[in-house]
Amino acid sequence: MNQSTPLLEMDKKSVFAVNSKTKIKIKKAITIASFLLPGLILYAVFMLYPMIDAVRYSFFDWDGAAPSMNFVGIENYVQLTKDDVFLKSLGHNLLWVVLSLTLMVVPTLVLAVFISRVKKGKMFFRAGFYLPSVLSLAVVGVLWSKIYDPMMGPINVFLKSIGLESLAKNWLGEPLFVIPALVIASTWAFYGLYLILFLAGLQSIDYSLYEAADIDGAGPISKFWNITIPSLRNTLNVVISMVIIHALKGFALIWIMTQGGPFYMSELVSTYVYKAAFSMNKVSYATAGSVVLGVIVIAFTIGFNYYRERTE
Repeated sequence: MNQSTPLLEMDKKSVFAVNSKTKIKIKKAITIASFLLPGLILYAVFMLYPMIDAVRYSFFDWDGAAPSMNFVGIENYVQLTKDDVFLKSLGHNLLWVVLSLTLMVVPTLVLAVFISRVKKGKMFFRAGFYLPSVLSLAVVGVLWSKIYDPMMGPINVFLKSIGLESLAKNWLGEPLFVIPALVIASTWAFYGLYLILFLAGLQSIDYSLYEAADIDGAGPISKFWNITIPSLRNTLNVVISMVIIHALKGFALIWIMTQGGPFYMSELVSTYVYKAAFSMNKVSYATAGSVVLGVIVIAFTIGFNYYRERTE
């Protein structure tokens, strides 16, 4: 009897310890949930549910106003594969991605390297180059529409003033130049954000690496390719991902400046589905197009992240 008493006390202590650990885990779980639930609820209501509902709408024939919807299965997606305007707009999206990557990533990185080496007035240059990112895309669109004006725009006025009238173009009215002109305007609007990201990444590079390279006699270009770019791998991955996603989702600037014209030569998927939904009253058809665009964006993001992890 005396031997069993200590055993019972030990069992009680172990049970009490287990219960205490369980209570601590429950409290931690409640604390974590209290922080995560508000964000998860907002995400579910305003992001997840609309996306799921959009996929559901894409399987119906609905004009956005009729009280009933006719189920058509994948007919909307089949029609998209036969829609020349949609396929053309998808090609424009891919062209936009290529031009954006060309004009934004490397030039912005080089500019960030130059600014990081400025000894005096560095904050002035940072603020000055970041200023376009503060402006709304509506303001940027109106501003660059005036810059590209064929009669009074400063580009054509300058070309005419130096005797190069033959180079003056209707930049937003000619099919060959409209997308490059829009990409340049978009680059001007967003390069400040990417510049700040690159500057932050440059500050995290160990300066002793450059000192060692100087001792070895490495030049500026060699240090840039062998030290700066490898050290900015994570920053480059973020910037490239953001550029691709923005290029695929671009809408506001194109809509303000050209609305997809002339003759659909600047039409993107986003502008086309907007017209299909609100001008042609093909809500379900437009929803199917937006679902296709969303799948492409997700596929690009997952594929790029997978490639990044493999290379690392």
